[in-house]
Parts: sequence; C-alpha cells; structure tokens
Amino acid sequence: MSSLDGLLAMLLGRWVTSFAGLAIASALVWYLGPLVPALRDPLARAALIVVFVLLWAAVNGILTWRRHRRDRALAAGVIEASPEGPLADGRRDNRAEITEESARLRDRLRQSLALLRKARGRRGYLYEQPWFLMIGPPGAGKTTALTQCGLQFPLAQPDGTGGLSAGSVAGVGGTRLCDWWFADEAVLIDTAGRYTTQDSDHSVDRAGWLAFLDLLRRTRPRQPLNGILVVISLADVGTIPAAERMGHALAIRSRIKEVSDRLKTRLPVYAVFSKADRIAGFTEFFDDLDQQARQQVWGMTFPLSQGVEAFKSEFRLLIDRLDSRLFERLQAERSPDRRVAIASFPLQIASLEAPLTEFLQAAFGDTRLDPAPLLRGVYLTSGTQEGTPIDRLTGMLARTFEVDQKRAPDLRPVVGRAYFIGRTLREVILGEALLVSFDPAAKRRRHVRRLAGFSAVGLVTLGACLLLWRDDSANSAAIQHDQLALDTYRQTLASVPLDPVNDDDLPRILPVLDAAAALPRPGNAPPTSIAALFDLGQGSKVTETGRLAYQHALDQVLLPRLIWRLESQMRDHLDQPVFLYEATRVYLMLGNDGPLDINLVKDWMQLDWSTRYPGAEMQPLRDALSRHLSVMLANPLPSIPLDGALVRMARSVFSRMSPAERAYSRIRPTSSPADVMAWSPASALGSADAASLFVRTSGRPLTDSIPGFFTARGFRDMLLPALAPTAKQISDESWVLGPQTNTAAPAADAQNVPAIERQVIALYAKDYEQRWDAMLNDISLAPFRDHMDTVQKLYVMASPQSPMRDLLVSITQQLQPAHAAAQATAQSGAAKAKPDAQSNQLSGIFTPAAAATPTTLPGHEIDDYYRPLVDFTGPSGQAAPIAGIFHLLNQLQSELAQLPNASSPSGVLQNSQDPAQLLLAEADRQPQPVAHWLHQIAAFGTTTLVNDAHQAAATAFVGMDGPSKLCHAVVDGHYPFNPRARSETPISSFTKLFSPGGVLDSYFKTQLAPYVDTSGSTWHVQGVGGVAPPVTDAQILPFQQASVIRNLYFPSGGQYPSLHFTIKPVSIDPQSKKVVLALGQSDIAWQAEDAQETSITWPQDALDNDSLTFTPPLPTPPLTVQGPWAIFRLFSTARMEHGNGPTHFFATFHAGDRQANFAIETDSAFNPLYWHVLQSFQCPVVQ
Repeated sequence: MSSLDGLLAMLLGRWVTSFAGLAIASALVWYLGPLVPALRDPLARAALIVVFVLLWAAVNGILTWRRHRRDRALAAGVIEASPEGPLADGRRDNRAEITEESARLRDRLRQSLALLRKARGRRGYLYEQPWFLMIGPPGAGKTTALTQCGLQFPLAQPDGTGGLSAGSVAGVGGTRLCDWWFADEAVLIDTAGRYTTQDSDHSVDRAGWLAFLDLLRRTRPRQPLNGILVVISLADVGTIPAAERMGHALAIRSRIKEVSDRLKTRLPVYAVFSKADRIAGFTEFFDDLDQQARQQVWGMTFPLSQGVEAFKSEFRLLIDRLDSRLFERLQAERSPDRRVAIASFPLQIASLEAPLTEFLQAAFGDTRLDPAPLLRGVYLTSGTQEGTPIDRLTGMLARTFEVDQKRAPDLRPVVGRAYFIGRTLREVILGEALLVSFDPAAKRRRHVRRLAGFSAVGLVTLGACLLLWRDDSANSAAIQHDQLALDTYRQTLASVPLDPVNDDDLPRILPVLDAAAALPRPGNAPPTSIAALFDLGQGSKVTETGRLAYQHALDQVLLPRLIWRLESQMRDHLDQPVFLYEATRVYLMLGNDGPLDINLVKDWMQLDWSTRYPGAEMQPLRDALSRHLSVMLANPLPSIPLDGALVRMARSVFSRMSPAERAYSRIRPTSSPADVMAWSPASALGSADAASLFVRTSGRPLTDSIPGFFTARGFRDMLLPALAPTAKQISDESWVLGPQTNTAAPAADAQNVPAIERQVIALYAKDYEQRWDAMLNDISLAPFRDHMDTVQKLYVMASPQSPMRDLLVSITQQLQPAHAAAQATAQSGAAKAKPDAQSNQLSGIFTPAAAATPTTLPGHEIDDYYRPLVDFTGPSGQAAPIAGIFHLLNQLQSELAQLPNASSPSGVLQNSQDPAQLLLAEADRQPQPVAHWLHQIAAFGTTTLVNDAHQAAATAFVGMDGPSKLCHAVVDGHYPFNPRARSETPISSFTKLFSPGGVLDSYFKTQLAPYVDTSGSTWHVQGVGGVAPPVTDAQILPFQQASVIRNLYFPSGGQYPSLHFTIKPVSIDPQSKKVVLALGQSDIAWQAEDAQETSITWPQDALDNDSLTFTPPLPTPPLTVQGPWAIFRLFSTARMEHGNGPTHFFATFHAGDRQANFAIETDSAFNPLYWHVLQSFQCPVVQ
C-alpha cells in the first residue's frame, strides 16, 4: 500500500470523519446555543460539548474495539477450529487420517493469515471483504483462473523474507487441500478438487469438506459466503462420456446443496467453464484481442427469475455473436490453416450446446424434490493455452468415416494469455457480493429487527413532535392556570388585613398562604417536558412572580401574626420567667433583633400549635403551618418593629431568674435519649411474678417510670456533659437580657461557670429527690388475698431471691448518682490513656480520685439524702440491716403456715410471740419505703391471722361436730323454745346441746373462749395477740344464754338436766271446794284448808302427764298436758310472782272463774319453771 493510499484511508476513516461531524456540532452548540435559554451559560454549553466528545470517543472506541475483537475472533476461529466431520460408511479407522486432514487445513490458514498480516496493515480487512468459494473437479483450472484474473493479491508480492510469491499459500501446481486467496476486493477460497468429486477416499474427503464448511460457519456466522464459483473444464464437458459428465454434475449439485444446508444461506452460483482454449480454433479466433479486450465477459448472466432454462436461448445468442465476428476474422487472417480453424470455431462451440445443456440441467435444474440452486450465469474462460486443442468436428467425422484424426500444428508458438476472466470475476461475480440471501427464519428475524428499529425511530420522532405540541399547549394552559392562581391569591389576600396586624388567627390566613404556595415557584415542580427542560416557555418569569408573591405572603401575612402571638404569650406569662425567657428569645429572633436559631423557632411554634390546635383532626393544619414556617425561615427575615416596652418588661422579669435556673431549664429535657433508659419498678423487678407483689398506691401501672434524666445514668450522661456547654450558651445569649448586659458579661460568666454548675446540680438534686420521693411513697405491696396467698408471698419476699431485696438494690443504685458517676469516670480514666471530650468536661467537675471525698462529688446531696436507705439495703442486700427484716418475715411466714394445721388457732396465738407486732416495732425505725412495706406486711399478717381465726371458728361452727346443725334441730320449732310448737325437744338432744361439755360448751371453749371476757354480767369480746375476735358482742349473747341454761338445768356440772323444787297449795277461790295439781305420780291437793308440801324433781319423777282439776268440776274439761316438758307447759299457764325470799315464788292458775295459788321453793334464785329463759334463746351465728 502506498503512503498516499494510507493517508487517504486515514483521512476517510471513521475516527476522522466522525470527528469532523463532532467539530461541526460543537461549533453549532457554542455559537447558536445562547439562543436556547438553557444554554446561555457558557458552562452549560461547555458541558454539553464535553458530553458530545465523550459520546464520540465512546461510540468510536466501542466500534473499534468490537471490530478488533471480531477480527481476532475470526482469525482465532479459522486457525484454531478443528471440527471432525462425520465418517462415511460408519468407518472409524480413518479418524487419524481425517484429523490429519483438518490439521493441515488449519496450518495452511494460519500460514496465510500470517503472510496477510505482514502484507496488510489495516484491520478489518479479513471480515469485511466478501468471501467466495471455488469448487470443481480436480484439474478444472480453478487455481489458474485465480492467478490470471487480474485481482490484486497482497500475498503475491515478494516480501524478501523467503515467503511465497504466489497469490495464495503454496497454491501452484494443484491444490492439495484448499488455498485462501486474499485480494483487495474479496477473499477467494480455492478448494481441492477432490472435495467436489470425493472419489479418492470418500470418507476422508467428505469429512474434510464438512469440516471446512463448519469452519466457515463458525468464523463468519452472519454471512459465511457471498457466492460459489463452480469451475469446470469445458473440454471435459465436451469429451468425457455422458455418465462421467452426469456424475460431475450431480457431485457439484450435492456440494452446492451441502453448502446451502450447512450454512443456512442461499448463495448465488456462477458456472465458469474454463479451458475454453482447448476447443479447436479458440486461440486463432481470439488472437486479435488485446489485453483489455481479453478482459471482457464471454458468457451469459441470467435474470433472478430465471435460471438454467434460459441457457439455450442465451447460448444461441452467444453463437450469433461469434458468427458476426467470423467474417472480420477470416478477412484479417492470411494463414490457410488458421483460417480453417477460425471458420470452424463457431461450429465447434455450437457443438457443445447439447452436452452443456445436459450438464447444466443436471447440476442446476429444478425438480420437485430438490429446488434449483440460484444459478446466476454461465461463463467461458481461458487461463493458459496449454495442451492440444480438441476438434470436435473432425473427431466426429473421423469416428463416422473411420479415418485418422490429424491436425496441423500451429504456425506460431502459443503464449499464455488469460481470456474472459478479469471482468467476469471482478465486475460480474464480485459485483454481486450482496446478492446472497439468508435462511428464511434468519431473514425474518432481521426483517423484524429492522422493522422494529425503523418503528422505534418513527415512534421517537412522533413522540418528540407530540411532546413539543403538548408542551406548547401545556405552556399556554400553564400560563392561564398560573394567572388564574395569581388572581385567586389576590382575591384571598384582599380579605386579610395586612397593616396593622392585630390578630393571630392562623387558620384564617392559611388559605392565603396555601394560595401563595400554589403559585409556580422555582423548584416548585420538576420539569416534565422537553420545553421545560430547555426553558423554552415562560415558566421562569411566571415562577419568579410566584416566588415574590409567596415571599410577600410569608413576610407580611404569616410573620406579623407569629410575632403578635409571641407578644400575647409574653403578656400572659409574665409570672413564669422560664417560659418568658424562651418566648423573648424567639420573639427577638423573628424580629431580626438577634441571631436566628431555626430549630428553636420551629420547635417553639410546633409546641404552641400542638397546644392551640390539638387532635388528629387539626393535624393537617399543623402540617401546613410547619411547611410555610420552614420556607419562611429558609429566607432572610425582614426587620419588623418590636414592642420595646414589652421586651423591657419581660427582661425585668426573667432577669430575676438566676443563670443557673435558666441553664437548668435548658438542660432538663422533655424526653430522654434512647440509650438512657428510664427507671420503673417493673423493669427493676423483671419477671411478672415478682412484679405481682407490688402495686402503685396512686393506681398507676408499675411500668410508669421515672425519666432517664433523673437516674444515675442520666446524671452522668445527660446532666454533667451539658453543664459547661449550656453555661457557655447562656453567656452567649446575653443579648436576650439587653444591651446593658453585653459588656463584661462573658468574663463574669466564665468566672462563675463552676458556681453555676453547682447551682444547677442543686436544682437538679431537688427535682431528683421530689421525683424519687413520690415514686418511693407510691410503691406499695399488693394486698394478700387469703391465707395461702399470704404464706406464699411472704415466702417469696423472705427468700434469698427476694424481689423486695432486688427492688431495693435497684432503687439504691439509682439513689447514688454521684457515687456512680465517680466510679464510671475512674474506670474510664483507667481504661484510656487520653481522656475524650466528655472526660475533659467531667475533669473540671470531679476532683482527683485520691483527694475526692463523698461531700466533694457533684450530686452528693442526693447520695446524702438517701443514705439511710442505702445503708439499710447494703451493697447487695445481704450483710445489712435488711437481713434482720427478712428474719422476721420468715418467722411470720412460718407461724402463718402452721395455722391451718392447728386444732385451735386461738390457742396458737395465745402461746406464741406476735411477729407482726415485732415488724410494726421495726418499721418505725426504718426509712421509706421500707417502713411503709413493713406496716403493710404486719397489717396483712394480722389480717390473715384474724381471717384464719374467723375461718376456723366459722368452719368449726358449721362443721360435722359443730353446734349449728344440732342447735337448729333442737331449738327451731320445738317446745320449750317455741311456746306454740306442738313438737317438743327430746331431753337427750337438749342434754347434748346444753350440758357441760356439750356441743355449745365445747365449741365455745375451743374457738371463742380466748376472745370473750366472761367476768362481767354481760359477756364482751376481746382481741388476742393483736388479732381481732372472730365474733361480736351480739354474736356472743347466745353463748351467754346457753351458759345460763346450762347452770340452771345442769346444776353442779352434771351431765343430765335436773330441777328440784317444793310445791304447796296456798289458797283456792271460794267456789271451789277442792283443787288437785297432778304432777306425774304426785298429787298436790287443797281441801278444806288442808295443804301438804310436795318435793318434785324433773325429769326423774316422770312428769310427763300433768293436770289441774277443780271440785266442783268446771263446765269445761280440766287442764291436762302431756310430754317430757308437760310441767313447763302447765306452769306456763300460771302467773308467776316472787315471794318473800329470793328462792320463793307463787304460781296462780286460773280456769274460768276458778283459781288456785301454789307456793314454790327452788334451789336457786332463778325460777326453773319460768319458761321465758328457754323461749328467749336463739341459736348463735358464727360466720
């Protein structure tokens, strides 16, 4: 390649041409870009040009890289591929020979590419050129045609290094395998003739052929070949037998079909009949042609719609063309022999029509089962003039007349010339390199992709047009919409007073703010169209107007009302210095009279709005106001005149608040950080079972906690680190106090920082103690439900894993903040060689550990205040006064545990020391909340004892051996307890119930006697061992009555009832002459003042049949009673009166107008016959 050609190739290369386009595009952007608003900035235009350069470099680089990769892959695939074709006839013994065949193919190609790389410098040559395959029988002249075609083969040039000088790799004197001819215009593959005929060794030849096709398909997958050249010797077609000629034709047809099937393409086929010079007269006929004339095409090219069927007509036209030239040639030739040869040449060619037609029909004809190949044309060529010409005419005459065929030798020596090859190959065959058609499926896929690509381009173009049209419409609509929004804003603004502002009605002005915010503003909405992206509309002007209107609404509508609100708050809180101080800070900030703290202003307003507009229904209002406030604070605030008198008044109020109070109000948070845990009884107790032992007196849950700020961790991590920064902040806020405080204030504050810190800690300690005192006084023991619950809870509280101990230990850990902070600081100092920032802050607070005493630790006030509780609990609640308390709890638990097994709980109480009373005595000496808990435990224990006593008394009363059932069976509905009852109480039942040691007497002595004072005339209940009696005075009355009955009817403690008295008649009425009182077997009679005294004993005298009879008799039957209680029934009808002595009584009986009077003398002052003592008795109730 010449240097000029190389320079031209470089100038016409893709990099140079595309760079020219890049330069033009960059110039257009730079000079015409200012016409587009988005490109007015030179930086924007430069950035766009840089993007163009990057895209240009990226696209060209990718294309070059892909081209290099494609060439490398092609060369590697061609060289390294080693396919093994199928073995014919199933023979595997030729595998080594086949492998050798494929290896030789690779070696030849590797050698060719190496020579090509040395001869050609530019890349892409191998893949981009069209590839043509040459097939034909051996000796057909394929290689000769290539050497004489006139193409430029770079490899044919001598390289001076010993390389081959032919146009291919060793492609001279017959092709053993295949030769690769690399021309400037194409790559021509000259295959060995045996691949076509496959007659030397069929299996090896076929395997090599198929391997060759597979090689082509892999190395050029998209377009393996561009065409096939079928080269056949014209002399062979005319001279070989018909069968052999048909064999060649069928072999060629098979090879073409194999190529089409293997490569999935339909290739144009060019039939080239070589060695036309072997036809007699060829040399003489065309001897007058110069070199240019010899390059012309001699043959025919068929239309795409026709094929071999057009051969005959085209061939006759070819003969006619020879005939038209014949006279000219005969006239120009002087040699008789040559004239004869010239004259016979057209006839010689015409004689080939039949064999050529037969050959072409067999090789390229169309059949139903085998479609015809795409035969593009038939061409006759001559590469060299070698060998003896064939005279078909004389040969036929000789064979007909049986004479020898002789031909005179040429008069001139033969010179090797190429006829009809150059233009045939260069212009006709290579000119149709793009005629190859692909596999229908692949063709359809390419068609679909191409259609999709064009459709995409069309859709993009259409979409761009639609977007531009839409943008134009949207721009007009947006302008109208924005104008309407601006008009709406102006109308809304007209309803709100602007100057002066004397209200803080924020919901009223919210529509104005929303309307102003709805106006288009810069950044209010991202560009959504092409026009917006390139600023082709009027949006910038409209948005600037909207921005100014919104800023005006914020500064003139919202800000004055916020200031008005702050003024109202300041006037309403003149008695609250802390609130007033913070409000004044925000007030001065909004009035542009102090440095603006955006976060402070936001927090203040949000807290105020959450109070003024509470609830979920007002959340949208609060959110909208927060958005407007954020926008307002993001821009410089205007200077608004403030109420100087109000500011001076506020300063006079909060200036009385010490710096420590202001600092403490700033440090004290409304909530604690997540890493500083709040303390709650539930978290200290841990498990739910342990938490069930305690309740809050106020009714709050145990999870209700003390904020983390008021814990030991909060003291260490929240209060102490914030002391110095807050003091500095307070000094920096001297402007809030007024101009007179600005001078010398920083120096004074710097000197007073330690004092301020101590005062802050003192304020903190006061709050700390108040919160913890409230918590400790609010923690109580959960009430004990019953005896078993009391025993179990006391057992748990007195155990080594006592929840009470755990709770006290947890509490005391929080009540020593100074000690805990000192320990943490000491550990941190020991673990780190260099103190961190927090340690530096604490270093000014803590004194060195060696010199520190409990009173010098910050926060020691808290530790000292709770020292009694800490000392009581001890480090772990073990060797401390608390241990003695747990010993008493164990005693109480043991005593209560024994009560259910005791036959008489009251006896147990009488015989033991009262641990509950001991706990009460101990409670008065202990700190809170221990004292309160001990009082509760003592009360719970006493209550349990009372309940146990009550339960035991009630259970024994209604039990199997108790008096309840028997008493009601004896008393209820029976005489003498019920005077109207017909049934009478059996004497045995009466004895069982009322006798000494009987049911009532035994129950009373066992269950109630310790609780009853029987020393007086009326019994009274009394407590035992601090335990209240299980009965009341009213409930004990029946037992006293039972005692009276027992003493009356069971004298001397006998086990059976016994009454003894004497009775004597005293007087009768005048109408009666005689009266008889029959008491069992004894008759007490009065007759003529004759009266006898009779002694009676009940119930031994069988007084179960008694009567009173008057003489003369009455109209009515005499008074008669029966039963064990008959004497009581009889005397119940008499009137009893006291006599002269305490044991003397009178009984007066009345029967109609009759009466009798009897004198009775008893053993006691209580008349046993006076039945009212039994009638008034009711069964006792114990429950």
